[in-house]
Order: sequence, then C-alpha cells, then structure tokens
Amino acid sequence: MSYKFDSLIMILNKLDSKEEVTVHSLMNDLEMSQRTIYRYIQTLQIAGFPIIYDREKESYVFSEGYSLRKPKLSVEETLTLALSKKLLKNFGPDIEKSLGSIEEKLSVKNADIPKHIVLTAEEMPAFVGANLGIIHHARTNYQRIEIVYRALYSDEETVRKVDPYYLFFQDGFWHLRGYCHLREELRTFALDRIISVKILNEYFIPQNISPEDELSGAFGTMVDGEPVEVVLRFDADIKPYVLRKKWHKSQKERELKDGSLEMTFTVNGTNGIKPWIYQWLPHVDVGEPEELKRLVDKDLKEAAKRNG
Repeated sequence: MSYKFDSLIMILNKLDSKEEVTVHSLMNDLEMSQRTIYRYIQTLQIAGFPIIYDREKESYVFSEGYSLRKPKLSVEETLTLALSKKLLKNFGPDIEKSLGSIEEKLSVKNADIPKHIVLTAEEMPAFVGANLGIIHHARTNYQRIEIVYRALYSDEETVRKVDPYYLFFQDGFWHLRGYCHLREELRTFALDRIISVKILNEYFIPQNISPEDELSGAFGTMVDGEPVEVVLRFDADIKPYVLRKKWHKSQKERELKDGSLEMTFTVNGTNGIKPWIYQWLPHVDVGEPEELKRLVDKDLKEAAKRNG
C-alpha cells in the first residue's frame, strides 16, 4: 500500500475522530510540505468526502452529520427499522429498496421482526407500484398524465387527462387526487383501478390546495362532498370498543345518562362514513342528519328482505 494512500487514510481518521486538523499539524504529523497537504485535502474533497474548513475552530472538519463510522442502533431502534420494513413493503418496491439501502448504511444486517412479534402486511400488486412510481415522477415535474380508468361501481372504462396533485394511502389502497379534465373538477382515483398511465408532454400549474385540509374532512377515501355533521349513538356494551381509537379528526364524544355513547363527526358527505357505521350494527343508531338516517334504514330493510 502506498505512502500516499496511508496518509490519506490518516487524514480521514483524524477528521472522523474530531481531532484538530490544520495544514501545519498535518505537515508535522506526515512530514510533508504545505503544498502537498493542500493537494491531499483537495484529493479527498474531489473523491466526495465533505471536508470543510471551520473558521471558528480553525480546523478542517467533516460537514455536520457525516462520519466514516456506521451508527450503532439500539435494540428499540433495530426493532423500529424491522417493523418499518414490514409495513412499508406494501408501499411499493422502490420504498423497499430504499429501506434496504438505509439498512446497509447502518450497523445492522438484515433487521428482521422477532418471531414473538407477528405482523401481517399485504403486498402491493406490481402494477400498482408501477403506477405509483410513474405518477410520482409526473407530479414532481408538474406534468399531466393520461390514464385509462375503470370505475369501481360501474366497471366503465374511460380515458382521462389528469393533473396529479397528491397521492395518499387510505384503507389499504393508494389513491391519486387530481384535476380531471373529462369531468372538469377535482377527483379521486384508486391506483388499483388505473388500467394504464402515461406521462404527457404537457405541464400544469396546480391549484392552491392543501392535502392536509382536504383529507381532514374525509372519512375513509371520500374527499368530496359538503361538510355535514353526523351524530351517532352507541349502546353502552359496545362503548369500550368504539373508544379504542380516534376514528376522525373532528370526533367528539359524550356519555349519556343511560350509559350509552354519543359521537359527533363533521365529514365531507355521508358516503364515506356510512360503511363504517354498518360495522357497529345493531349497536348504533343514527341521530343526524335525517337523510343519512333514512338511507341506513332503507339499506337495513333491503338487507333483511334479502336474508329473510
């Protein structure tokens, strides 16, 4: 191994150990000329090492956060990484690849979930992952896309030009929110219902829309609709189960005199919350709005007729 290589390694180790590294200190340690030291430092910088001169410390240092050593993770941090790998695997192959790259840069190898922890996560179909990558690329460059979309309820296929605004993951599926030129309004598209997608050589300026604000009124994936207040009453026996989590940002609870629970939500329309209500039957009553109460009553009568 050449003396020059050994000298470069010595400089890197001194920087990584946060020693004082100056031209004069290196001249003494390496017994080299000032010109040679400058040339060695420049060689390391060209090679990609983030070496800068800190005027306050009057020393060469690595940029903040850089180190030659791989950071050591605690047991808790390693478990967190393993859980992330398992859960985010459903978000597509690119994310899984990135997590693997992060793992290689850390002081852990093959972080796996311990056998005493069981976590199931469905894998995302390959074509959905491909759609996700294409749409992400288009949104990053503000490019319009053309999709062939198969509607969930009618199974009708339509060709649409869409300005992609943002992507969100809800209820186990990826969705695209964007301006649909066919319908001339904002629409939500499920990525698993997109038959094909291609990026057009057309660009757009997105409307000033906050995804957080839009999704705060949604219950499930139903983003569209006028805000409506929904009041539900749950039997006392089911109350502990309903209160196990916060189902919506607007959620408010009130215990009634008979021990039952009243919950109030402000959501965009009632289509999103209606399926959620059905999972609590027969232990829930709809108080408001009256229109939702009639719809639920109608559905229950049809269900009873089918199964009677």
